[in-house]
Amino acid sequence: MINKRVLITGGVRRLGLHIALGFAERGSILGLNYHRASEREADHAQSECLKHGAKQVFLLKGNITVEAESVVHRFAKLAGEIDIVVNNAGVFPKRESLSDLTPKQFQQTLDLNLMAPFAIARAAIQHFPAQGGAIVNLASLGGVQIWKERIDYNVSKSALITLTKALARELAEKRITVNVVAPGAIQIDSETEAKIGIAEDRIPLGRYGNPQDIARAVLYFAFDAPYVTGQCLVVDGGRSVT
Repeated sequence: MINKRVLITGGVRRLGLHIALGFAERGSILGLNYHRASEREADHAQSECLKHGAKQVFLLKGNITVEAESVVHRFAKLAGEIDIVVNNAGVFPKRESLSDLTPKQFQQTLDLNLMAPFAIARAAIQHFPAQGGAIVNLASLGGVQIWKERIDYNVSKSALITLTKALARELAEKRITVNVVAPGAIQIDSETEAKIGIAEDRIPLGRYGNPQDIARAVLYFAFDAPYVTGQCLVVDGGRSVT
């Protein structure tokens, strides 16, 4: 297998790290972007990915709400080209009623959850090889369902799903597929029910999702679905159909 060159935003901890490990196991050359994570977390992610089989791992610190082009161009210069982009970085802001939700918070949520993936994709297409590649966005069940007092989050993630479809149409002629994964309730690092926000017995399949469930979905779009584009894969244990 050719060592794919993969840029992952928010790639050094939590779900992003698990996705990175999945690509590492395929021998990928990784560019792991991070901003608020610590240097220790970044170094740990680099070490773990190399242990899991990554050919190379480049750490790319930068705030993608204002430095998206810089992050992309830095990775392209290091790796030569870019084959796959995973827009994983995002924010799950605090609950706010409409009267308490400030324009500033609304805009900050849109900046990271919507505008940053747009900017990353726009910069990255300059560096894809002639044979194309793949962009995989990370949305949420909150982009499919409406949740109380999550106005900014719901809007940002539903817009990201629409952006994915628009990009898929736009980039098809370049043979770049664009798809989106929408996770449901995912348990990371033994999080409690209070942290996750829903009881496990309310999920039809009877369990929380785990990071590997999401990583497998991302890897499917990245490696195994060359004739699939513009699609949203909801990975939620059946919660969206109840």
